[in-house]
Amino acid sequence: MTHPLEPIPIIDSHVHFVHRERMDELLDLLDSVPCTRFNLVCIPNPDATTHNPAALYFKQHHPQRVFISGALDYSVLSDPGRAPDLLAAQVVFLKARGYDGLKMIEGKPQVRKLLPYRLDGPLYAGLWDAVERENFPVVFHVADPDVFWDKGGCPDWARRSGWDYSDGTYPSKEELYAEVDNILERHPDLKIILAHFYFLSLDLDRADRFLDHHPAICFDLAPHTDMYRDFSQDPAAARAFFIRHQDRIIYGSDMDTRALVRGADGRRFMQSIPLLIRSFLERNGEFTLPDGTTYFGLGLPLPVLEKIYATNFERLYGSVPAPLKETL
Repeated sequence: MTHPLEPIPIIDSHVHFVHRERMDELLDLLDSVPCTRFNLVCIPNPDATTHNPAALYFKQHHPQRVFISGALDYSVLSDPGRAPDLLAAQVVFLKARGYDGLKMIEGKPQVRKLLPYRLDGPLYAGLWDAVERENFPVVFHVADPDVFWDKGGCPDWARRSGWDYSDGTYPSKEELYAEVDNILERHPDLKIILAHFYFLSLDLDRADRFLDHHPAICFDLAPHTDMYRDFSQDPAAARAFFIRHQDRIIYGSDMDTRALVRGADGRRFMQSIPLLIRSFLERNGEFTLPDGTTYFGLGLPLPVLEKIYATNFERLYGSVPAPLKETL
């Protein structure tokens, strides 16, 4: 199958970059989409370091193409009394340094258990104030696929990754959603992209109500387990949703250099992601990918594609990356 390519500028809002030695390889994959610009989303490591230095390295080499959504530094938890203020201050520092936004994976159940602080609680209260005040966009991972809470249905590969949440020690999806609702009620002007379609691909009615209730929020299209199969269950409903919310949906692939270290298999997997997303958005009716999986495309109109591929992201992040400041 060939790519159903429309000659449209594409910005990838959701790319992970960890291995500096893979920069040229990742850039080659992004060029093949083709992506004119991309957003490197950084996350914290268990040892309190972050992916920020690698993203800075990439942006220093390609300043016109690279946006960075930085991770928070949780070494501040060693000073519990000052930690809320220190986290909030990082927003101001990151923006002044030349970061374009913030990435938060703190709503992923595995991470939420390691950092056992309510997203709407005292630790983050000043942070959300600063994010709203500084007009700083956030790519926010909240929840995970429903099947990860299902003891009998959780895939083996997810268990090996630590994503089996069925033992009762992890927050539920509804608990995480309630925390986000509280944040958005307090801060209606936050510019948030909820990653992986907010894990609502099986419940478009709920997704519709959520977007109506929170008019500043967007969803990205970075795949999760069975997300595009979910959409394909009712292509007409999915197409109607995407057209109705064409200003609220943002292209993202979740490309990750951690997959590239697996060699040829990892590279093929990375190539398959944009092929799936673009085919789903652009093709009409049933299509089959090289691995034999079949989906249904939405055949979206060109003006809608232009918004999803670039305009909606630019509305939040701007059309060009912020310049890096070498010293502050």
